[in-house]
Parts: sequence; structure tokens; C-alpha cells
Amino acid sequence: MMRKSAKLWKISKMNRKLYELIHFFKFSIVGLLGMVISTAIFFSITSRLPENVSIFEYLPPYLISVEASIIVTFFPNDRWVFKKEKKKLSTFHRFLGYHGTLFGGFVVQTFLFLFLLLVHINYYIAYVEGLGAAALWNYIISRKAIFA
Repeated sequence: MMRKSAKLWKISKMNRKLYELIHFFKFSIVGLLGMVISTAIFFSITSRLPENVSIFEYLPPYLISVEASIIVTFFPNDRWVFKKEKKKLSTFHRFLGYHGTLFGGFVVQTFLFLFLLLVHINYYIAYVEGLGAAALWNYIISRKAIFA
């Protein structure tokens, strides 16, 4: 027979995993909102570019779309996803930290995006692959440092 403390520890461990999954799911929903906004901006601008442009012609619309996504996703993450967290930082400092965290994600995303373009991967695919890598980075750092 399992001791009561061991049983409670197992339940507590399951609750922590469930809690983490719920946070990640909510973070992903907010991330999808950011991705839709970012992608709409990126593709609406790049669709006006000529066919054979330099890969660097994609950078201005890319930068604009990433910045818009960062601004749009902060408040849902702060007020909904991580609502119950005891926040050590003021809203302003969380926003700055979130911006810095997502800048790190942006760096990851950008290097992967440019690398994939350099090896002649379609820019739509390169864009989405970069988003996926950045999403993982953003969740881990946001969860552990910004909204903790």
C-alpha cells in the first residue's frame, strides 16, 4: 500500500504537469494570435515585392511583422496566460523583459530564416520554421524569467 505522503506527491506532480500543459496551451493560443498577425503583415508586404529580389529585401517586412507580434501578444500573456503568477516585476519591466526575451527568439528565428533562405528553401517554409524555433525559446524564457 502506498503511503499517504507518496500518494500526495504523485498527485502534486501530476497537478504541476497539468498546470504546465495548460500554461503552454494558453501561451500557444496567444502565440497563434501573434503568428496570424505577424504572418498577415509579412505576406501582405512581401506580396508586393518583385519575384527575384535579394533575400535582404525580405528583412524590413519581416522586422515590422515581428515587432507587431511582440506588442500584440504581451498583454494576453500577462493578463491571461500568467495571470496567477506572483510577478516580481512591474508591468513596464515585464514588458521590457518580454520584449528582450522575444528579441532573443527573434534572433533565433532570423538566423534560421536566413540560413534556410541561403540553402534555397522556399521563404514561406523558412518563415514558418523560424516561427516554430522562436516559439519554443519564447515560452521557456517567458515562463522561467519574465512572468515568474
